[in-house]
Amino acid sequence: MIKADKHSIAGILLAVFCVAVLGGTGILNPIFANGLGSAPREIRLGADLGIISEKNCTNRYLKQVVTKKDFANKLAVVMNTLGVQETKLNDMYANGILDSNKINTALTRKEAVEMMARAVLFMSANDIFNYNSTKSSNYKDYIIPEKYSRPMSYLQSKFVVRGLQNNYLGSSKKLTQREAVYFLYRLYEAISSDKMTSRANDGLCFIDVSLDNPIMDSIKDLTAAGAFDRSILRPSFDGDSYMGQDDLTEVIGGIFDRSGKECDMLRLQTIFSDKEEYTTRSQMALVLEFLLDSFAENKIKAANIEYVDVSKKDPEYQALAKLAGCNIKLGYGNRTFSGNENVTWFEAVNLINKTLKFAGITSNAKNVDMSAPADKADFERLKNILIQKKAKIRKILGPKPEKKESLNEQ
Repeated sequence: MIKADKHSIAGILLAVFCVAVLGGTGILNPIFANGLGSAPREIRLGADLGIISEKNCTNRYLKQVVTKKDFANKLAVVMNTLGVQETKLNDMYANGILDSNKINTALTRKEAVEMMARAVLFMSANDIFNYNSTKSSNYKDYIIPEKYSRPMSYLQSKFVVRGLQNNYLGSSKKLTQREAVYFLYRLYEAISSDKMTSRANDGLCFIDVSLDNPIMDSIKDLTAAGAFDRSILRPSFDGDSYMGQDDLTEVIGGIFDRSGKECDMLRLQTIFSDKEEYTTRSQMALVLEFLLDSFAENKIKAANIEYVDVSKKDPEYQALAKLAGCNIKLGYGNRTFSGNENVTWFEAVNLINKTLKFAGITSNAKNVDMSAPADKADFERLKNILIQKKAKIRKILGPKPEKKESLNEQ
């Protein structure tokens, strides 16, 4: 029987964090990589990658069908970014990725996944990346040919291809621009994550954040503090996206779980009583005050604040005064607070980490003795984390009703 120790458990947890799926004190920078902060991650990051232009990230364009030629050109962008040099259409023909029949006709979902399967085979054969394959699963309307079984198992296991409801692929359905971006960004993300994970020393890595990026220190600190024990960190940290209220609740809950303290969920629910999707700067201030009250009550010293758009009657006034006393400021250079603006993941991670450092949670985190044998509590904690992650994955990947005129359509 193999004896598990804390080192192996830590490795499992870091692998879950990395594969299952992430400013300075004072002035926050509201400038994003593009203007799609509330768009689905595949659309937003696909625009960053060049799969789609930002001007085409509209519902009207995303509903249009894709031709074989257009999909091949988008796939070429992904392959080139992953390290394939020969990615012109003639190269795609020569390498067997694109057939030359009627390339200006509309592409079906079946044709799209088979083209991606051929691309996976080509990249693997040319040592762009290596992958392990399992048995692929057929669909009710599509029996996977044997020649595509291995790459399709990879595409399925990485959730690049998710199919439709009731185990249908929608094989004859014309592929839309939205679906093309989703497919291709997920393909890029899966392969990039595999390549980076094989090189990373500590297992915590993201394909859109370099290991020497200053934000990684905050992410590692928060990971040690339990902030992501309840969350799913995807291969892309996607820091310019807005932090959801549910995500922030999970982050705070994870911190309390790791500390052994009971979280006042009623207070969090009161902060998020508006039931909106994203966290505003006002709500972020109240959450940070909650952390200070819970972990640094005896260290808090309020200071004067001079936001031109905040009065003593505003609910966040006291929170901002406490944060200012801890040298944590959320305003802009023109002395505005802009409390109704949404907070990005980059902003949230930096602010939470600064607050926990002031409280002595992350800066004085205890080193774990990795050589000591694991005890029952370690296994119970790992079990609970994996159960929570599994439930959230099911929630994310479960069928969702279509919403008209929304960028969130899949």
